[in-house]
Amino acid sequence: MIEIDKTVFSKYPINNYAEIWDKIKLIHFTKKTVLPKDILCFLQKGTIRKSLIGLSNECTENISIDFYFEGDIFTAKTENEEERQFNYEPISDGVVGYVEMNIVRKLFLESKLCSTTQKVFLEERLREKTIREIQLLKSTPEEMYLYLLKNKPHFIQNVPLKYLSSYIGITPQALSRIRKRIN
Repeated sequence: MIEIDKTVFSKYPINNYAEIWDKIKLIHFTKKTVLPKDILCFLQKGTIRKSLIGLSNECTENISIDFYFEGDIFTAKTENEEERQFNYEPISDGVVGYVEMNIVRKLFLESKLCSTTQKVFLEERLREKTIREIQLLKSTPEEMYLYLLKNKPHFIQNVPLKYLSSYIGITPQALSRIRKRIN
């Protein structure tokens, strides 16, 4: 049986003896795995795509919103109508640990360390989302691709082009033209 590798999550201030580690359940996933909902995820290995489902436009039926990689912590919730529109889809094989959100909420209330970790996590996600929003408003698709190439090369290396083009907001063919121009 595999155990959670705590060192993978060292960017977060989680004590190695924190209570949350005892609550984590591990899943080995493949591209066909359906992840549980209402959970806090600890992605130990692999890549997961967050997409907005049920859209019908010329680019794609599902728009890529975000990608999660080794060492990322994220929530997959379905508390309200907006959150139910998101899909969390493995795009590679991997291992994810998870804790049900009702347990996480209880830990946040009981532990100062959990509250600190929550604050760091939320600040990091807000910073990332703000940068992404500015890019979507101000950058051309080529500028967005160049930003990913320079600042997030793991996106380019681990995300299929059809999902990457959706994330940028263009068709796969347009992304191919941009890549050809750059190379």
